[in-house]
Amino acid sequence: MVLSQILLEYDASLIMKQLLNSFNYLHGAGVIHRDIKPENILISLDEKKNVKDIKIIDFGFAKFITPGTLLKETCGTPNYVAPEVLKGTGYNKKADIWSLGIIMYLM
Repeated sequence: MVLSQILLEYDASLIMKQLLNSFNYLHGAGVIHRDIKPENILISLDEKKNVKDIKIIDFGFAKFITPGTLLKETCGTPNYVAPEVLKGTGYNKKADIWSLGIIMYLM
Protein backbone atom coordinates (compact mmCIF):
# COMPACT_ATOMS: atom_id res chain seq x y z
CA MET A 1 0.00 0.00 0.00
CA VAL A 2 1.35 3.39 -0.98
CA LEU A 3 0.27 6.37 1.14
CA SER A 4 -0.81 8.28 -1.97
CA GLN A 5 -3.39 5.57 -2.66
CA ILE A 6 -6.81 5.45 -1.05
CA LEU A 7 -6.72 3.86 2.38
CA LEU A 8 -9.76 1.71 3.03
CA GLU A 9 -11.56 2.09 6.34
CA TYR A 10 -10.96 -1.58 7.08
CA ASP A 11 -7.18 -1.17 6.63
CA ALA A 12 -7.23 1.97 8.79
CA SER A 13 -9.02 0.01 11.51
CA LEU A 14 -6.40 -2.77 11.38
CA ILE A 15 -3.60 -0.22 11.64
CA MET A 16 -5.26 1.61 14.54
CA LYS A 17 -5.97 -1.61 16.41
CA GLN A 18 -2.32 -2.62 16.19
CA LEU A 19 -1.14 0.87 17.14
CA LEU A 20 -3.40 0.98 20.20
CA ASN A 21 -2.29 -2.51 21.26
CA SER A 22 1.35 -1.53 20.79
CA PHE A 23 1.00 1.64 22.83
CA ASN A 24 -0.92 -0.17 25.53
CA TYR A 25 2.14 -2.43 25.84
CA LEU A 26 4.69 0.41 25.67
CA HIS A 27 2.86 2.59 28.17
CA GLY A 28 2.37 -0.40 30.47
CA ALA A 29 6.16 -0.85 30.39
CA GLY A 30 6.61 2.83 31.28
CA VAL A 31 7.78 3.98 27.83
CA ILE A 32 6.55 7.18 26.19
CA HIS A 33 7.49 7.53 22.49
CA ARG A 34 7.01 11.32 22.05
CA ASP A 35 7.34 11.39 18.25
CA ILE A 36 4.42 9.46 16.81
CA LYS A 37 3.82 10.34 13.16
CA PRO A 38 3.05 8.35 10.00
CA GLU A 39 6.73 8.31 9.01
CA ASN A 40 7.50 6.36 12.19
CA ILE A 41 5.04 3.57 11.43
CA LEU A 42 6.09 0.80 9.05
CA ILE A 43 3.31 -1.26 7.52
CA SER A 44 3.82 -4.82 6.27
CA LEU A 45 1.50 -6.12 3.59
CA ASP A 46 0.52 -9.67 2.73
CA GLU A 47 0.66 -11.13 -0.77
CA LYS A 48 -2.73 -9.56 -1.62
CA LYS A 49 -1.51 -6.10 -0.56
CA ASN A 50 -3.64 -6.11 2.60
CA VAL A 51 -2.32 -4.76 5.91
CA LYS A 52 -0.53 -7.58 7.74
CA ASP A 53 1.17 -5.84 10.66
CA ILE A 54 2.85 -2.63 11.75
CA LYS A 55 6.14 -1.70 13.36
CA ILE A 56 6.80 1.45 15.35
CA ILE A 57 10.24 2.95 14.74
CA ASP A 58 12.42 5.89 15.81
CA PHE A 59 12.55 5.78 19.58
CA GLY A 60 15.06 8.67 19.63
CA PHE A 61 12.78 10.83 21.83
CA ALA A 62 11.42 7.90 23.85
CA LYS A 63 11.76 7.99 27.59
CA PHE A 64 10.90 5.85 30.59
CA ILE A 65 8.32 7.60 32.75
CA THR A 66 6.90 6.65 36.14
CA PRO A 67 3.23 7.15 37.03
CA GLY A 68 2.50 10.69 38.21
CA THR A 69 5.55 12.15 36.48
CA LEU A 70 5.11 15.05 34.08
CA LEU A 71 7.67 15.77 31.37
CA LYS A 72 8.31 19.35 30.28
CA GLU A 73 10.79 18.95 27.43
CA THR A 74 9.29 20.09 24.12
CA CYS A 75 9.95 17.50 21.43
CA GLY A 76 8.22 15.72 18.59
CA THR A 77 6.84 16.77 15.22
CA PRO A 78 4.70 19.93 15.58
CA ASN A 79 1.70 18.72 13.53
CA TYR A 80 1.32 15.63 15.74
CA VAL A 81 2.24 16.99 19.18
CA ALA A 82 -0.35 17.36 21.94
CA PRO A 83 -1.15 20.95 23.03
CA GLU A 84 0.26 20.43 26.53
CA VAL A 85 3.65 19.57 25.03
CA LEU A 86 3.73 22.86 23.14
CA LYS A 87 2.45 24.86 26.13
CA GLY A 88 5.20 23.48 28.35
CA THR A 89 2.74 22.82 31.20
CA GLY A 90 3.82 19.20 31.56
CA TYR A 91 2.65 16.04 29.84
CA ASN A 92 2.58 12.29 30.27
CA LYS A 93 1.78 9.19 28.17
CA LYS A 94 -1.51 10.74 27.06
CA ALA A 95 0.48 12.92 24.65
CA ASP A 96 1.17 9.76 22.60
CA ILE A 97 -2.57 9.05 22.48
CA TRP A 98 -3.19 12.56 21.11
CA SER A 99 -0.72 11.83 18.30
CA LEU A 100 -2.48 8.55 17.53
CA GLY A 101 -5.74 10.46 17.27
CA ILE A 102 -4.21 12.79 14.68
CA ILE A 103 -3.02 9.78 12.68
CA MET A 104 -6.46 8.17 12.87
CA TYR A 105 -8.04 11.41 11.63
CA LEU A 106 -5.61 11.55 8.70
CA MET A 107 -6.37 7.96 7.71
